[in-house]
Amino acid sequence: MCFSLMQVKAKQIADMNLENEILEPFENRAGPLKPERNHKYRHNKMVHAQISRLAHSQDQLDEFQQSLQTQILDVQRRMDRFEEPNWNLLSAKVEFLELETKVLDDHLKNVTQKISDFDKVHASILELREDVESIENKADKTIPEFRKEISKIGRQFCSGIFNYNVTILNAASSYFKEDQENLRQSVKAIAVSVSNAIDRAEMDRLVIKKINESVEELEARSRQHFYRLNDHILKSEANHDINQTESIPLPELMGEVKELQPVEREYEDLVNQLPRDCSSISGPAGVYLIHPGQAPFDTWCVNGSTLIQRRYNGSVEFNRKFSEYVHGFGDPSSEYWLGLESMHRLTADNCSSMRIDMSDIYGGFWYAEYEHFYIGSADSGYTLEVGGFKGNASDAFEYQNHMEFSAIDRDRDISNTHCAGNYEGGWWFSHCQHVNINGKYTLGLTWFDSVRNEWIAVATSEMRMSRRPGCS
Repeated sequence: MCFSLMQVKAKQIADMNLENEILEPFENRAGPLKPERNHKYRHNKMVHAQISRLAHSQDQLDEFQQSLQTQILDVQRRMDRFEEPNWNLLSAKVEFLELETKVLDDHLKNVTQKISDFDKVHASILELREDVESIENKADKTIPEFRKEISKIGRQFCSGIFNYNVTILNAASSYFKEDQENLRQSVKAIAVSVSNAIDRAEMDRLVIKKINESVEELEARSRQHFYRLNDHILKSEANHDINQTESIPLPELMGEVKELQPVEREYEDLVNQLPRDCSSISGPAGVYLIHPGQAPFDTWCVNGSTLIQRRYNGSVEFNRKFSEYVHGFGDPSSEYWLGLESMHRLTADNCSSMRIDMSDIYGGFWYAEYEHFYIGSADSGYTLEVGGFKGNASDAFEYQNHMEFSAIDRDRDISNTHCAGNYEGGWWFSHCQHVNINGKYTLGLTWFDSVRNEWIAVATSEMRMSRRPGCS
């Protein structure tokens, strides 16, 4: 706007210069003026002088205008040179300053909060100090009262009131003695109960021992009759070859059969008296005869649980055929495999649980307990069914759940390889295993701990089956 005003003034001065150029020739050609026109002449002269000054001022303004335009162009060029290379730098600096401002604001808020917290803590300290002073004042007031009470007690002691306190103490002592006597009687009753339980367990053990002896005797007698019948049959076949007309007298054979019938009935009665599993055996841990079905067999019973498998020194070979895994092998008091058929019969009512206790080669102890444990029939391939896991060894059996049993001569896994042949032991293999405690002992028994993503190097293992509480 200032530049436009200067242009207007310059135009006015230019118009005045034009008027001056017009007036000056007129004055020169007019010649001497008349007296009556002196006033007008002086006026024109004065105007001419003003026009001259204005023209001079116009020249100065033109020069100033040119200088100002030159300066404006120079400043514009400088601004252009300043903006082009440094605009990004200025923007970055502005952003940096904004960031610094934000950080400073955050610090300021934190400092303000800390100051507020400090004020609160200071106020709490002051309150605590007042409470301490109040407690000290109360203590100062109470100590003299305690001293007075102590003095009273001393005077009462001297005056014979102490006898009353002694009476109270004697009554309390009698009460404690009575409680002690009641506890003694309770312990005595518990000891009698324990003794009776031990006696009953011993009686059960003796009864089972007698049953075992009777069964063994019956088995011996059965074998004798079997041998006698077998001899008759062999003789009959031999005599038939020599003389077809000669045969064993029928009454003799009938007599042998009649002798066997009461032995068989007695044997069946004794076998039916045997416990189905270890859940009804209350005796100490040891080998007991049980009868889940078919023929009775020995197994290890402890706290009502039935031993399924035990490994601890590699003394029993576990790389066996499928039929041996079906019927079982080993010694119940040593390394042992109960047998798939017996497992199926023991778990057929779907009322069994199972627990595995293990120790690793470093001395650590692990366990896995399954609330539900079931082994299918022979038609299903003795399929494994487990569920309800708890323990510190992780649920590695879930990887092999619902799988059929495989052995060195029976490949029922879902792997492209023969897992039982590779690991040298029968098991419920999948792809191939996360659990293998039936493999070759010298190669190492394993259990995969998925929680730590590590393999447990098993040194000993023991599988035991129990009946779930509440099952009939």
